[in-house]
Amino acid sequence: MGNTGKTLLDWPHQAPIGAVHTLADAHFVLGLELGPSEWWQIWQKQRLAELLQWLNQHVWWKANSEETRNNQGNVNQSEFQLADLPIMRREYFRALVESHTAVVPSEHGNLHSSQTSGSVGIPARFHRSELSNRIGLSHYWADNFRQGRDMSACMATITGLPGPHEGTHRLIAADEWLHPSEQLGRNSTQFSILEHAKWLCEMAPTYWSTTPATLSAVISVIKLKGLTAPRISQIMTMAHVVEPALRERARKVFGGASIRDRYSCEEVGPIAFQCPESDDYYHVAVANVIVEIVDDAGMPTTEGTSGNVLVTGLHQWASPAIRYDLGDIATGHSHCPGCGATVPALSKLLGRKYFLVNEGSGSVRHVRLLAEHWLACGPVREHRVVQTGLQSFRIEVVMDHAMTPSEGLAMQAMLKRVVGSEFTFGLMQLEAISWPAGAKRQEFVGLVP
Repeated sequence: MGNTGKTLLDWPHQAPIGAVHTLADAHFVLGLELGPSEWWQIWQKQRLAELLQWLNQHVWWKANSEETRNNQGNVNQSEFQLADLPIMRREYFRALVESHTAVVPSEHGNLHSSQTSGSVGIPARFHRSELSNRIGLSHYWADNFRQGRDMSACMATITGLPGPHEGTHRLIAADEWLHPSEQLGRNSTQFSILEHAKWLCEMAPTYWSTTPATLSAVISVIKLKGLTAPRISQIMTMAHVVEPALRERARKVFGGASIRDRYSCEEVGPIAFQCPESDDYYHVAVANVIVEIVDDAGMPTTEGTSGNVLVTGLHQWASPAIRYDLGDIATGHSHCPGCGATVPALSKLLGRKYFLVNEGSGSVRHVRLLAEHWLACGPVREHRVVQTGLQSFRIEVVMDHAMTPSEGLAMQAMLKRVVGSEFTFGLMQLEAISWPAGAKRQEFVGLVP
C-alpha cells in the first residue's frame, strides 16, 4: 500500500501528536473566527486578563514602566479596557526584552530566541515559547483551509527563510498527515532574479510563497526574457505592500493566479490574512492578536478611517508586546465588508511608515519602484533607495558593469518620474548592498514622519 497506505492503517492511535495539534488548532482558529462575534471577544478578554495577571507578578514588567503600573493598578478586570495601557514603542520593547531573563509558565514549553531583521532600524531581540510558535503555525494552516488550498499539490517558496543550500533548492519531504506533496524551498538571496524566474518556470508549482518585491521582479524578467510562465493557482505573499497593479500583473502572467497576502510581524507572528472573497480586506487573526487603529494622539479612529496599527500578542508572554506600535498604517473595520465575517478587518495596508516618501508637513506617499523601471535604465541587479532628507535620496545600485553616463541619466529621469521631480537623487554604484541580517530586504527606506 506504500506510505499512504501505512498512514491510513496507523490512524487514529499512531497519529503523530504534532499533526494532531496542528489540525485541531487550525479548526479551533477557524471556529472562533466563523462563530458569533461574542465568542472571540470573550475569548480575547480572558486571554488578555491571564497575560496581564502573569506580567504583574514580575518586577521587570512593573519596573520598566511607571505609567503601566499606574494604569493597571487595581483596575477591576470587568471594567478593564486595553486602552488604559500606554502605547509600547519599539525602543521600549527592545529595552524591556533586554531588562530581564525571559520566563514563561512551564506549560508554554521551551523558549526560542530570535530577532527582527533590522530592516527598519536596529534589530530587536525577542523570545517566543513553543506554545506561541505552535499557535502561530496553526493560523497559517487555518489559512490553507480558508483559501481552499489542495495540500497534495506542489508548493514552492522563494524567501530568505530556507537559508543557504546546495543545488537549486531545498527539498522539504512530504508529510502524509499534513502536506502529502513535496515542498520546494529556495533561498532568495542565493540566486539572481533571472535564475529565480527560470527555476519557477521549470518547476511550475501550483502554489508559490514569496515577497511582493520578488514576485514583481520575477514577473518583469519573465516578460523581458520571453519565458513561458507556468499556471499558478495562488501566490502567497508577506513582508511588503501588495498593490492592485501587482495583483493584475500576476493574474495576466501566471494564468489567472490570485495573490493571497498575509500580514504579520516577527515579534508576535500572524496579524491578519487576506479575505478569501476580496482583494481589499484582511481578517484580523483574533486567536493570536488584538489589533487597534489609532490616530497620532493615540485615540481610536472611526470606522473606515486610516491610522496607526497597534498590536497586542495574546500568546507572547516571554517578550510581551502590548499595544505595540508597528509603525504601520492601515484602515480598520468592525467586520469584513468583503465577505461579512464578524471578525475585525483591515484594508488599505500601506505598510511601514519607513516605506513611504515623506513629503513634509506630515504628508506621506507610497511609492513602488518595479524591477522593470530599473531594467529599462540598465542591467541593475539590486537596488536600495534611502530618503536622507525631505528633498534628497541616496540611490544604491549593483550592476553587471560600470554605470555609463547615459544609464545614470536614465535612472535620474526615471526616479524623477516615479518618486517625484522635487527630489534630488545621489547615485552610488556598489559591488554589493549591505542588507541587514534576516529575511527581509527593504529596498525603499523613507523618513519616519
